[in-house]
Amino acid sequence: MKSTADNQEEVAPAAPARDLKPLFRSRLTETHLFSEVGRIIASRLEPSELIQKIIASLLKAVGFDDASVYVVKEDLTGLMPIYFSSSLLQDKLSHLIYYDDGAPGQIAASGEPLLLDDATLYESFIHHPDEPRKQGSYIGIPLQNDNRVVGVMGFSRSKPGPFRVEDLDLLRMLSFTIAAGLEKAELLRKMIELSRKDELTGMYNYRVLLEKLDEEAARQVRTGREFSFIMIDIDNFKRVNDRYGHLEGSRVLAQLGALLRDAFRTKSTDTCFRYGGEEFSILLGETGFERALQVAERVRQMIEEYPFSLKTAHPSEVLTVSLGVSIMRKGGNKSVTELIREADVALYRSKAIGKNCVTGYDETLTMPGAKPESEQREP
Repeated sequence: MKSTADNQEEVAPAAPARDLKPLFRSRLTETHLFSEVGRIIASRLEPSELIQKIIASLLKAVGFDDASVYVVKEDLTGLMPIYFSSSLLQDKLSHLIYYDDGAPGQIAASGEPLLLDDATLYESFIHHPDEPRKQGSYIGIPLQNDNRVVGVMGFSRSKPGPFRVEDLDLLRMLSFTIAAGLEKAELLRKMIELSRKDELTGMYNYRVLLEKLDEEAARQVRTGREFSFIMIDIDNFKRVNDRYGHLEGSRVLAQLGALLRDAFRTKSTDTCFRYGGEEFSILLGETGFERALQVAERVRQMIEEYPFSLKTAHPSEVLTVSLGVSIMRKGGNKSVTELIREADVALYRSKAIGKNCVTGYDETLTMPGAKPESEQREP
């Protein structure tokens, strides 16, 4: 006869308790990452700075050896890199690539992510055309808004197959937030740029001129290299406005601005500005006085010969400029304000002696109507 215990149903052994700590840690990491990326995007950063901070945050959560970020050009002709973590690619940041070119181009063209367990099996490049082919894995994610792909970010590791599907999912979830942040940062960059440029001529304004002069003066303290400054004033500009109207005067200013920008575009140490009204200025980095006088004369001739629309419509009309040149010499202790004043004094001497000429500043020059220093002294 069976005992009562034998009649009881056998109880299945209890399943071992599941360790939920890794899951909780993963969720906490994701929550922190989203919070961190949101905080970065909320800050006032330009696109390249924004991406650098976001990539640093992603490194903690995903882990990778190399990363790259491209943005799609506004005219949709290709992709421009704005970030490479590899030091070997830093000089490639201005190199445009095209749709379907490499992993970034493929992702931008398709709008789909790319996961490579073994990058050596991929026929093209994963970060940049000039990078060496190497073993490893890769994740590429499109950065999209509601309408189109605005960029591509890619991550690679040196060993085949270590990226998980969870890494891909996390990056995909973040991609829309990062895309919105990039668009916000680009809009901010454009607003800042517009605030620094004169709307009519497209040249840097007076505020930027003072910034650049201060930068050049600080550079001179470090390097001892002198630099020069040119002031330009359109001769008889009031007559243009009085005879032909302010609209025609504005055309002259706009065309002169474009002419100067094009003439100095190839030399990064030279910068043009609209000083105000019909006055313009040029900062010549690392340029001595004699060379600056030659540049000013070249500018004078170029403007005199340029076929402004006003001259085309009125062949008898003449457009010329007067110029003044000053210099910040090695070992000098003059201020930026004094440098501008000296160029202004030289400019007015050009006006006084007949216009359409260049004058270099020297200590004998004074503003028109100003008394010599000897006459200003108390008896």
